[in-house]
Amino acid sequence: MRPFVLRPGVVPVRVLMIGPPGTGKTMIANKFGEALKARRIKRTLKFEFVYTNCFIHRTTFAIYRFLARNIGLTIPDKGLSKDDVLRLILQYLEDNDKYLILVLDELDYIARFDKKENILYDLTRLGEAGYTTKYRISLIMILRDPFSIRSLDGSIRSTLAHHVIRFEPYTKREIEDIIWGRVEEGAIYESAISDEIVATIGDLVGHDKMGPGDARIALEILLIAGRRAERQGRGAISIEDVNEAFSLIMPFPVSLLDYLDLHELLFLLALVELLSAQKYVRWVSTGMVEGHYREICEEYGTKPRAHTTFWEYIQRLSIMGIISTEPSTKGRGRTTKITLQGVPLRKLRDEIIKRVEEKLLRKRK
Repeated sequence: MRPFVLRPGVVPVRVLMIGPPGTGKTMIANKFGEALKARRIKRTLKFEFVYTNCFIHRTTFAIYRFLARNIGLTIPDKGLSKDDVLRLILQYLEDNDKYLILVLDELDYIARFDKKENILYDLTRLGEAGYTTKYRISLIMILRDPFSIRSLDGSIRSTLAHHVIRFEPYTKREIEDIIWGRVEEGAIYESAISDEIVATIGDLVGHDKMGPGDARIALEILLIAGRRAERQGRGAISIEDVNEAFSLIMPFPVSLLDYLDLHELLFLLALVELLSAQKYVRWVSTGMVEGHYREICEEYGTKPRAHTTFWEYIQRLSIMGIISTEPSTKGRGRTTKITLQGVPLRKLRDEIIKRVEEKLLRKRK
């Protein structure tokens, strides 16, 4: 955007921001607007900055009307065409010697689902159409899906291809940094959160951990978990708070339990009970789980499986995505840690016990 600041109106500035939800596109665009407004005061730049969401304002006329009203023009709901409104906007900019940066967020909607709309053609061809002698309008366009741009006219695609910024999904470490950043901003008391809690959210959401990589989901988990802890009169968030919050946003597919045999369910029950007993610990060792599994087998009057079969359960449930495993770095020798990511343990325990009892009942008949 340097040309816009140094030589406004000389060259058209068009930036395309592409990335999945929650990767910071909208935030960066609006932060840029705020920074530019601060620069405007220092350099006496005459410009307007308007953000619009194409999913909310779904037609060219609706976007132009929203834009006009945001720069101070009175536009009736009826009686004017979209071209009339665009002329009024450009006339206002010309008369006041102003320039405009327009952010078109969620542009996928128009690009893919409403191809009759030609707002991009209009706004990238203002000079050719004789609307204005200067490039009064610069564009920041935000897309979720890079394939959306393929549905546009070839001439528009070539116009937009020069300044593309790609946003990648956030990794576990980046999610953790974002959460700690919000803590420093005062979004939550530092005493209410721990490294374990932040790491748990990072594991659930981080793209490198097979999560969505969406910062908004991470912050929503933090908010819901914090409210749950507060409702229960606790001053700190527990792992179960995080699991409950995550399950509200991305529910655990309980139907997977129907595909497990009796001893896989008993193994899972052992893991759930161990994790439930340690509210602020994310992982337990395989040795602890196997020992508790044998105790549960005794309670239910069934013979536990051999150690090698127990390891097969771990491998299968890991492949199914029900549990997560990680090599342990503590102690001597090789061992593995196990956890359940983003699953409310109390609810899962009830579901497992129900299925265990059903299987035992059928076995006795």
